Amino acid sequence: MGGGEDRGRVLPQRRTGGEPPGRWFGKGAEALGFTDGQFVERDPYLAAYQQTDPNTGEQLGRAPNGYKRFSQVFAAKLAAEPHATWERRLELEREAGQEARRSPVYTDLTVAHNKSVSVLHASFREQARRARLAGDAQGEALWRAREERVQEILQEANHAALEYLQEHAGFTRTGYHGRRIDGVEPGRWARGGLLVTTWLQGTSRSGEPHDHSHNVIGRMCVTRSDGVWRAVDTMALRAQLGAMGAIVGVRVQSALSREFGVKWVAREDGMGHEIEGIAQETLDAFSTRAHTVTRAQLSLARQWAQRHGRAPNAREMTYLGLAANKITRGAKDGQIDWDALTAGWDATLGGQLAAIAEHACHFEAQPEEARPTVLSREVQDRAIEQALASVQAKNSTWTRSELMKNLAWAMGQDFAHLCPDARQELLEQMTDQALGVEHGVECLEAPQWPTVPRSLIRELDGVASTPGPALPGTPERERTPGCRACYSSFSGI
Repeated sequence: MGGGEDRGRVLPQRRTGGEPPGRWFGKGAEALGFTDGQFVERDPYLAAYQQTDPNTGEQLGRAPNGYKRFSQVFAAKLAAEPHATWERRLELEREAGQEARRSPVYTDLTVAHNKSVSVLHASFREQARRARLAGDAQGEALWRAREERVQEILQEANHAALEYLQEHAGFTRTGYHGRRIDGVEPGRWARGGLLVTTWLQGTSRSGEPHDHSHNVIGRMCVTRSDGVWRAVDTMALRAQLGAMGAIVGVRVQSALSREFGVKWVAREDGMGHEIEGIAQETLDAFSTRAHTVTRAQLSLARQWAQRHGRAPNAREMTYLGLAANKITRGAKDGQIDWDALTAGWDATLGGQLAAIAEHACHFEAQPEEARPTVLSREVQDRAIEQALASVQAKNSTWTRSELMKNLAWAMGQDFAHLCPDARQELLEQMTDQALGVEHGVECLEAPQWPTVPRSLIRELDGVASTPGPALPGTPERERTPGCRACYSSFSGI
């Protein structure tokens, strides 16, 4: 293991090389001797995700179940149909997964940034490339520093989202819930320290600008109370993906506004904001990967309809979308010639990539003391009502995480002057306010009978191992609805 001395520093992207190195995060990583932000090296990484302590070689918790059986079931199905088409192979893989329970070695929570952020980042790279070709060392250094600062902003935002995830979804189950001892079930929920590596990447699989972070979370976490490694609650992790995206989005918007003076305009689809001054045609020019997946999904949907005599429902369309993403996915090269790649992006826009940075940014930053620090209640309420209308229009019931995502989308230019920490804090405060009765929101988490034993109440968020409220008399801190509690807005009904 190494790289601990580089904690907190972003590795500058070379003109020729791969994506930035991965970084360790989480209390579980710290339990194995990694420091927060330490660069990932191959051998310790492989050991940790194979549930082996990189230092001692000891096994971390129980071995995962089901891998051998799944491979055997899938192999048998392929042997029975050796000439199966790729569509049939996907069906066989799905059938094998249903017949054999698998325990994945990690959960990947990917957070992607708005396309305009990636395009601005690419424009900084093109400015640096042109300065180098012109022999302008000072200009190249200026634009390289700005490009590296964008990377730092993205890393900092993702780190804040991981801290939120650790606090709100980092827990495991201890004991056994299938029997009772002296009339009490010994199983309980406990806080766990996550084992995470995070990987910032700047391109899509079609080689287009696409900044996103892969957060690879190990299946085992270390129980904080006794130091034992146990399986993490992956459903709780996934339930917070919307909240993670919200935190990353608002922090990046504020940081870019304060550092480079960019402004934000609402997207036509209502899903957030893009940088003002970057045309939709430019964003579409670098979104061919999404268009390819959509076309493949529609093709699969037509085949489905012909085979089954009906159109696929929403759940089936989701599955077909995942299949389309898989079959259209190409491999990424380990080495990237960033200058050549950026030159290609510039050619896609007819030589206009560099001009985007000058048009979208206002580098004469407003002095810190001149920036307002308070937002009116009217502005906040307007964003809350917009978020509630949006989330309720999509689903009849929804979670706090989903509301938080829609609220982040509603926080536009009026919020851009806030520092990232203040904006994230306000996002969480406004989310709590939106869940109040004054906005017509009701928690639909059903009561449970018989009363849930206190031993089954999670200390993390006061929720039972099965849906239901905490015991009467449970402290206020423990009565907060859980991460999967559902809500609905009845305002206007």
